Amino acid sequence: MKPIARLAVCTLYVFALYNWNSLCARLSADVAQAPAAKPPVAANSTLGAAARRAARLPGSSSRGLPRSMAAELPPTRPRTYTPPVNTPVKPAVAAAAPAGGAVGPRGREHQDGAAEGCASRRPFHTILTAQATVYQQWQSRIMYHHWKKQAAAGAPCSDMSGFTRLVASEGGKSDGLESEMPSVFVKQMTPQELAAHGHFGVLNRPHSVQQMIDSGALAAIREAYVYIAETDHVLMKPLPNLATETTPSAYGFGYMHASASVQPIIERFAPGVNWQSVQPIGPSPVIITKKQLELITPDWLQLSLALKKDPTADRRFGWVLEMWGWSIAAAKHGIAHDVNGAWQIEPGAGRDIPRAGGARRGADGYEEQPPQHYIFHYTYGIEYSLAGRVQTGQIGEWSLDKRHYGVSYPPRNLAAAPAGASESAMWLRAAWNEASAAIGSWPDTKALGTVGWRRNRGDRIAENSMADKVRGVQWDWAGVQGLLFQDGGWLKTPWGTGVWGGLPDQDYNDGGFCAADCLFADFSGALHNVKFDFSTTPATFKTWRVGDGEQIVGKAIGGV
Repeated sequence: MKPIARLAVCTLYVFALYNWNSLCARLSADVAQAPAAKPPVAANSTLGAAARRAARLPGSSSRGLPRSMAAELPPTRPRTYTPPVNTPVKPAVAAAAPAGGAVGPRGREHQDGAAEGCASRRPFHTILTAQATVYQQWQSRIMYHHWKKQAAAGAPCSDMSGFTRLVASEGGKSDGLESEMPSVFVKQMTPQELAAHGHFGVLNRPHSVQQMIDSGALAAIREAYVYIAETDHVLMKPLPNLATETTPSAYGFGYMHASASVQPIIERFAPGVNWQSVQPIGPSPVIITKKQLELITPDWLQLSLALKKDPTADRRFGWVLEMWGWSIAAAKHGIAHDVNGAWQIEPGAGRDIPRAGGARRGADGYEEQPPQHYIFHYTYGIEYSLAGRVQTGQIGEWSLDKRHYGVSYPPRNLAAAPAGASESAMWLRAAWNEASAAIGSWPDTKALGTVGWRRNRGDRIAENSMADKVRGVQWDWAGVQGLLFQDGGWLKTPWGTGVWGGLPDQDYNDGGFCAADCLFADFSGALHNVKFDFSTTPATFKTWRVGDGEQIVGKAIGGV
């Protein structure tokens, strides 16, 4: 296959995989109220899972933009380096240090490398951009746990120095995690502002960094370099400073390569910038000097806002539009990054972690050879059948996907991947479990673990002992008649059509409620695990609503 054709196929694959993950976003406790005595708001119950997982949960002065476009930008956003009057920025709060002193907004206390006996040390400060949502809070806590672990592993000469979680929240309010992680709070974009920009929540990232600059919080950081991190980054080994004073370091994304086709867009928004100088990078992961960050950020913000409002640019750049805003802004200022493939891996199912030597231990796992990359970026779900087969483009019977936990924490002690799964599945599950076990205040949750998310119409009906008994029988739901389990996995309810099927005998984080012979019944945007009892007359059932554990009781109509 020719190189151009190979690149096209790879690009199509990445976008197809992303679009599936986007469609499947936010399957979690964010479910509609289960129907009881009155019908719920109508929803397409057959694809409630897909609907709830349909969101991708993580600029400057107007120089260089056409005057008409600059005039359209939100007047409440900073267009210069002048701090906005109404932008409260709450200072970071020190948390436990991994080594060498307190970690706070100014970073770990340190002298220069020579004074510490570490002549080559070039410390950098980690800035974790986040929002004050449950979805990003639990990810931030996992990220910070492993940041501390790798900072300690690299001591005493580690370049990993201070840490700040930069949080966009409503009104700049604190979210309660500031005692655990050093944090700075800034105002998130308002619903009205996001609505004017296609509800593209990622715009909060440049918006937050701009406020950090304007407030003086960035200047208060002692380190000369910063690492811009995302909440779904898990460090696999100590991260050195990969940048220099003149050249930032960034990861190259294969789906972002510019071509002559984007030159008209670039010329409209950044006159004089050639597409060949626009690198396939985003603002994370990046290590960069504070001075360069201050230079790029205003244009990164304003370009991202303007590009999102332009239909042509929005269609062309899509979900990575804000990343294009960064790369175009950097090119505008003549800042070229060292594009380093060792930054991270973004593995899905079937992918092992590249390691030095690559040796396998066999049935017990993998040799503890150092990984070749620094970050495990869990942007894609990892999907397997319970028999250990990769399930591409669909929710797996065993599924480890951040999008399942849009408004609820993952439970502790997630079930292991099936035999034969790749190291990426084993490693990420272990990384999540390690962090949740180590964080004492990790909340209890009734969300599903790694099994139970796959709920396709008609699944496992043939092998479930209850299926033939319930099919064709009229049932009531909390006293409301009209529930019927039909052939083909269709579910008739008083509130619209739903789907049903069999569940594998597994632990569903429900206290054993559905350990065996359970069905699922999903409708009106809610997912229910159902347990039947045919030892009584009439037969009865009890449900467990996925996400919050709410239960209702129903019974057969007609003496079954």
